[in-house]
Amino acid sequence: MRRPGHTVIRRSFALLLASVCAGCHGGGPLLHPAHVLRPGFVSVGAGLSGEMVVAGSPALASPDAGGPAAPESTARLKLSEIAVAPGVAPWASARVGIEGENEAGLTYTGRAIRLDGRHAFPLGEAALSIGLGASALFSGGPGAAAEGSDVHGAGIDVPVLLGFRSDADLYAVWFGPRLGFELLGGEVRLPAPGTATTRSPLVDASGQHLQVGFVLGVRGGFRHVHVAVEATATYHHADGEIAGAPVALDQGTVAPGGGVTVTF
Repeated sequence: MRRPGHTVIRRSFALLLASVCAGCHGGGPLLHPAHVLRPGFVSVGAGLSGEMVVAGSPALASPDAGGPAAPESTARLKLSEIAVAPGVAPWASARVGIEGENEAGLTYTGRAIRLDGRHAFPLGEAALSIGLGASALFSGGPGAAAEGSDVHGAGIDVPVLLGFRSDADLYAVWFGPRLGFELLGGEVRLPAPGTATTRSPLVDASGQHLQVGFVLGVRGGFRHVHVAVEATATYHHADGEIAGAPVALDQGTVAPGGGVTVTF
């Protein structure tokens, strides 16, 4: 007979997994070393990532204690949600090695699907990797929640990684800058003033998002299975219009991520 405790655990885990996978949060780690895969080799991986705001959080209330959020603060918070997208998200990736020290990959990060390619320059025991990624962005649908949004867009990013690894690939370390730019557009639902129950109408939203970050990652494992951990410190600048009013935002985030990869 199945024990009730096991059923509760399974249901709780299923609910947690569903909520994470349905999210539209940020955090898009690379989780690959500077060295590329050998030609014809394939790696697949899965894990979790996050985006934590550490500087520049939008104000949620007016200067008067207990007062409602000012319109500009509400718009900045919404811009942060759709551009920076703090929170936890799943990470899944597949990569393949290509002749000539090249590699291509496809990654799902909760709010984006990213296709990328990169080339590695061997530097003795080290390697310098330069990549270019193109992303299709989706920041969720309005659904039943008052804070819903229906925003989509596109982005590009350029990671430059310098890394080292052991001869038997037992461990690898990589670090370097990562630059990105995104264009966003669609509709968002701003909270109705003075009440938490009234659904406000969807309003037009558009914006652009610049990211300047620094990546630090480490990977360890044996033969075909590795565990990777990575963190990216990023400065974000986003600006645009929500409901016809200009809005701008500057934030600093730290995005940790981790996953398990299998190479064959």
